[in-house]
Amino acid sequence: MEITGKCQLQCGHCYASSGPGGTHGTMTTADWRRVIDQAAGIGVTIVTFIGGEPTLRADLPELVRHARSADVEVEIYTNLVHITPTLWETFRLPGVRLATSYCAA
Repeated sequence: MEITGKCQLQCGHCYASSGPGGTHGTMTTADWRRVIDQAAGIGVTIVTFIGGEPTLRADLPELVRHARSADVEVEIYTNLVHITPTLWETFRLPGVRLATSYCAA
């Protein structure tokens, strides 16, 4: 689920053309919760939150908890540039995993 186009970085190779000037788009927290519910309803067992940088959305912990309450596992694809204590707590929830990449360019 591409939940944002905003990112702290401005990588020339970014497939999504994300960057500091990106936005979170038009979908609200409630919209994303409905998508998660619909996905769970059709048997989806895992979702991946991507962006941009998904950790820049203030509602990411809420979306993760909502997915887990629907018995949907979560992967968060993050650049790990700035992770708050609240996000680390979220990452430690059962059924949540991280994915990242490193680019030395």
